[in-house]
Amino acid sequence: MPEWLGISIAFVYGTVVGSFLNVCIWRLPRDESIIKPGSHCPSCNQLLRAWDLIPLFSFLIQRCRCRYCGAKITWRYFGVELLTGIYFVLVLHSFGWTIDSLAYALFGASLIATFFIDLEHWIIPDQLSLFGIGLGVARDVIGLVSGSRSFLRIPIPVVHRELPLPQSIAGILACGGVFLAIAIISYYIFKKEGVGGGDIKLAAAIGANLAIAQAMLSFFLAVALGSIIGIGLIAARKKTRKDYVPFGPMMVAGAVLTIFYGKEIVNLWRNYVIFVGS
Repeated sequence: MPEWLGISIAFVYGTVVGSFLNVCIWRLPRDESIIKPGSHCPSCNQLLRAWDLIPLFSFLIQRCRCRYCGAKITWRYFGVELLTGIYFVLVLHSFGWTIDSLAYALFGASLIATFFIDLEHWIIPDQLSLFGIGLGVARDVIGLVSGSRSFLRIPIPVVHRELPLPQSIAGILACGGVFLAIAIISYYIFKKEGVGGGDIKLAAAIGANLAIAQAMLSFFLAVALGSIIGIGLIAARKKTRKDYVPFGPMMVAGAVLTIFYGKEIVNLWRNYVIFVGS
C-alpha cells in the first residue's frame, strides 16, 4: 500500500473517531447515553443528518453554526476531530499496521476524550478509564495466546518464588497502587485530597497499556508539565498557590509523549546524566 494512501486512511478514520469522541465529551459528564438519541443539536434538539456530520467539512461549511437554529458551535468539535486524525497518522507512522497500532489508536482516543472532559468539568468518567483497562488486558490476552507477549515474573519476598503476571495486570496494580498510596498519604498528612479517584483509575489504565517503566516516565512528565503550567498560571495571576489544576490532562499529555517519544526522552536523560557526571 502506498504510504500516502495509508496516511489518508488513518487520518479519515481518526476524524470519524474524533466525531464520536465529541459525542462522548458532551454526554458522559452529563450522564447521558452515547448511543441514544442520535447526534443532535444541543440547542434546538434537531436530529442531525449525514451531511451535517461529515468530520471537519460540515463544521467549516456551516461556519461554526447549527444549520437549523443558527446556534454557535464551539471550535472544540473541529479541534477534536483534527487532533484525533493527526494522532491516528502518528500511530500508523510509529507502529505500522500492527495490533499495537490498533491498541494505541483506541487507547489514545479514550485519552483525548479524557483530556477535554477533565479540562472542562474536572472529572474523569469511569467508562473511559475502564475502557482503557479492558483494552490493555485484551491486548495482553491476544499477545499471550499468539506468543508475541510473555508473563512478567514478579519476585515474592520471603518465599523466594516468582509470581507470573500479564504485563497489563502488573501495570494496573503498580500504577494504580502508586496513585492510591499518594491519595492515602496526602489525606492523612496534609488533610486534603492529593489525587482523585478518577486519577487513580486513569493511572491504572495507563499502566495497563504501557510497560511499567514507560508508565512511570509518563507520570514524571505529567508532574513536570503540571509544575510548569502551574507556575505559569501563578505568574500570570490566573491561579494562586492554593488553587487546584486538573491533573488528568497532564497525565494524558505524559502518556501520549511517552507512547511516541519515550525512548528518545530516556536517551536524552541518560546523556544528560553522563554529561553531568563527567
